Amino acid sequence: MAKKEKKAQVVDQTHIKKRSQLKSVWLRFKKNKLAMVGLVMFILVVLMALTADIFFNYEEQALAQHLTEKNQGPSLEHIMGTDQYGRDMFVRVVFGSRISLVVGICTVAIGLTIGAIIGASAGYYGGKIDNILMRIMDIFLAIPSMLLAVVIVAALGNGLFNLILAMGIARIPRFARIVRSSIISLKDQEFIEAAKACGTRDRRIILKHILPNALGPIIVEATLAMAMSILTVASLSFVGLGITPPTPEWGSMLSTGKAQMRYYPHLVIMPGIAIVYTVMAINLIGDGLRDALDPRLKN
Repeated sequence: MAKKEKKAQVVDQTHIKKRSQLKSVWLRFKKNKLAMVGLVMFILVVLMALTADIFFNYEEQALAQHLTEKNQGPSLEHIMGTDQYGRDMFVRVVFGSRISLVVGICTVAIGLTIGAIIGASAGYYGGKIDNILMRIMDIFLAIPSMLLAVVIVAALGNGLFNLILAMGIARIPRFARIVRSSIISLKDQEFIEAAKACGTRDRRIILKHILPNALGPIIVEATLAMAMSILTVASLSFVGLGITPPTPEWGSMLSTGKAQMRYYPHLVIMPGIAIVYTVMAINLIGDGLRDALDPRLKN
């Protein structure tokens, strides 16, 4: 009974310690006013994407053409005006946020998962494994991520899944590099040596002891990668290699509206504002997390 009680106390102390660390990070994040502004902005985008079906009819307002109402400027009836087919621009921007968020989140998930496995293996074991894996990553890093995504999409074809896969692959090398450098800086620490001395398996050491202590730079890179993914999907859609019309997507909306932007500037201004707004919100959150997770700023 005494052993069980002692083990329970250790677990409780570990849980309290983790909770206090999260609380201190949140308190430091909260002190950053710009970061809080970015968080509120991003929450609004997420809520807008999640509740779009409640307030709007996708088929009728975002896809169906109403040529008698085409190219109308912003008004009380149409907050952002209508496009060249009479479709409500605000509704299309709202539904377009879904694609941008899904692509951003899934791209980061693919890049982070595979990159973490590669980076953790290279950093922890070192030697030949490190050289082989990092040289492969160097080959991918030598190719601009945008160009790599274009090549993969051109090879696989247009479509949401292919777009996510292409951009996810393009993000793997950066995550692998960051995870590797974090693990190299931690693997020789005393608590890692103690875990090895106790006979703990390598996988458990990496997952339970090293990666949790390396989350700071990984989380910051994830937020920045998400912002870059939103810009990349808009760029690919703009040149016709991403989401194709009539599906509402911010980049494709810019592409279809550019021909008439001289006479109807709202066709490009509105989706452009949506891109800038979302990317700025994520970047502000990333900057706030960087400051909150930096151990040099704890005091």
